[in-house]
Amino acid sequence: MNYVWKKRLSGISLALVLMIAGCGGGTDANGSTASGGTETNVSSVVKDNVNPSSSNEDTGKTIFLYGNDFVDIVAPEFEKQTGYKMEAVHYGGGEALAKIEAEQGNPQWDVVMMDGHGSIRNLADRGFLMTDWTPENINNLSDYGASLVPEDHAYTPITIHASAVIAYNTNRLTKEQAPNTWEGFFNYEGTAGQADPAVAAPAYPLVSSLFYHWGIPDAEQKYEQMMKKGLRVYPKNGPLGSALVSGEIDIAALQESNAYDLKHSGEPVELIWPEEGAPGSLRVAAISKHTKNPAASKAFIEFMLQPETQHMLASLDSSDSYFTPLVQGVDSRQDRESNPTFLLPPAEWSAEHEVDIKTWFADQNVN
Repeated sequence: MNYVWKKRLSGISLALVLMIAGCGGGTDANGSTASGGTETNVSSVVKDNVNPSSSNEDTGKTIFLYGNDFVDIVAPEFEKQTGYKMEAVHYGGGEALAKIEAEQGNPQWDVVMMDGHGSIRNLADRGFLMTDWTPENINNLSDYGASLVPEDHAYTPITIHASAVIAYNTNRLTKEQAPNTWEGFFNYEGTAGQADPAVAAPAYPLVSSLFYHWGIPDAEQKYEQMMKKGLRVYPKNGPLGSALVSGEIDIAALQESNAYDLKHSGEPVELIWPEEGAPGSLRVAAISKHTKNPAASKAFIEFMLQPETQHMLASLDSSDSYFTPLVQGVDSRQDRESNPTFLLPPAEWSAEHEVDIKTWFADQNVN
């Protein structure tokens, strides 16, 4: 098998894969942008609308936020606006999950915010997360965002973006030659790549979306055929994008923020939103069941549901701002697909099959 795996699963990531379990069922989902979006002073909104539990519930010590995108930005802003002390610990998706697993005997985290509702659903199913608490401003969510709230409120939807669009090297392909569907992507005869679903936070949402969309047997067959043609799997979307720019691969299933970043940086990269939809990467926030700081942790969730917070993130002068806000009254960027369709498996299904899918990918490395 001419299969190139750019980085093997680490021992701790593989251990994580083998430890996770869940349950299943559901349907595809479509997402759309909200409208409105205005500048407002975040401080006044937080003071007026974030009403956490009594502060005497907390230790008063710094709370720890584990996650990937945005954590370094929102933590100091949250601290400034609320007075609660927060430290962000920035991990890749697999790293954050492995860290939470490793700490289960003595959790050091209070809140997690990352891509991958299936992985977070797994944590909830195994008793890691606070459940049955509803944020006071949950009604700020759009209709689509509200449809993604789990019954036990184990996590809160924050934003959604494409875990992968089809990106291509314009020095190697024209728009007409590039595939515009996922069927076309998997039938492509040249060099192609994607990120590792056990390492990159958006990569398991990519794979699970396609496995759910096609069904597991057909998805495995499509991947096996593409692997025989030399599919290259990179640890994260950054190295994947670099390989696309260099011409090492012709096309990539690349996270939308990385694709837009390369395009706007003048690299020979263009992107296509597939006709049937892009695999969705739902960013969610959840609270540790064992937090000693529930008031501060709850206040953070309330903070993330404020339109002003999401408007701040959508207005960032960086590729991280390419996402669909799930709060009413907030616009996504104008230079992005205006009404994207997302392929999003139910959290329960994604959680149930996470072990099997990640293990299957790992096994291809030794075949």
